[in-house]
Amino acid sequence: MSLIVEASPCAIILLDAQGKIILVNARTEKLFGYARTELLGQMLEMLIPERFRGRHPDLRRSFHKNPIARLMGDERDLYGLCKDRTEVPIEIGLNPVETGEGIVLLASIIDITERKHVEEALILERNLLRALIDNLPDYIYVKDLNRRFLTANKAVARLMGGEFPDELFGKRDEDFYPEHASEKFCADEERVFRGDPIIDKEEPNIDKQGWRTEILTTKLPLRDGSGKIIGLVGISRDITELKIKEYALQLTLKEKEKLVAELQEALEQVKALRGLLPICAWCKKIRNDKWYWEKLETYISTHSEAEFTHSICPECLANEETKFILAHKPVANPS
Repeated sequence: MSLIVEASPCAIILLDAQGKIILVNARTEKLFGYARTELLGQMLEMLIPERFRGRHPDLRRSFHKNPIARLMGDERDLYGLCKDRTEVPIEIGLNPVETGEGIVLLASIIDITERKHVEEALILERNLLRALIDNLPDYIYVKDLNRRFLTANKAVARLMGGEFPDELFGKRDEDFYPEHASEKFCADEERVFRGDPIIDKEEPNIDKQGWRTEILTTKLPLRDGSGKIIGLVGISRDITELKIKEYALQLTLKEKEKLVAELQEALEQVKALRGLLPICAWCKKIRNDKWYWEKLETYISTHSEAEFTHSICPECLANEETKFILAHKPVANPS
């Protein structure tokens, strides 16, 4: 047995019923920094941080009353105290061993420092990712093959009329949307589950207040390590404001096009009055492009936006008055 204990990759400590150390292996020396001679005959509490020592005798007595194999550390963090007073995270397996002098306790101790570092790194990474997606304005979510929400960010929770992402867990779109809308989402997601992603699909959405919004949606298959589809990942963006600006821009462009057309038409009319115009020296009529003679006023009105009002200039008025006077002057009788 001593050879097996010595060859174990775990730290092995054998304790009597009183909790004294009666056997250790080389791995124990390396883990705690004590020489074997410093440990033998000592109470196990020397390897336990002081804050945990008070209740340890009761735990030891409880084990001896019910001596069955058990794992310690799976429900709470355990630490060992090294010779240099540093603490090391550990996991302990307890096994009763029958001897001629009664039951002794075999403790297998594993240094889980690296595991704790990995767990802490994963927790940090998860918290960073959670903080990132919860503060993005985009709607981010994950669903299983039954279209149930597995996780989502706060934007999705607010979109669905909730406050916290946990409120969505296990629910489907039909728990939030009318039947015709949820059936459409279902058809799209069944397509994704067949391996056909949906990229940048524009779709209308009615929020809980009854306002219509425009959403740009991408849904991708979620696969496990073997490549099997196990759900989907979705990311959507509210593009309502963008669509409003786009519509306003279209209206502006149409107005500009109309204005340009009107200017071009006006320029064409202006061009029609350029060049030599055949005009009658006597009646002042103008010959048009179809060789018909038109009154001056009619021709100009047709080929421009000018309009005429009729009056009489002072010179013409004076001439007409002279003609009128002469025409009505009495004729003298011959004497």
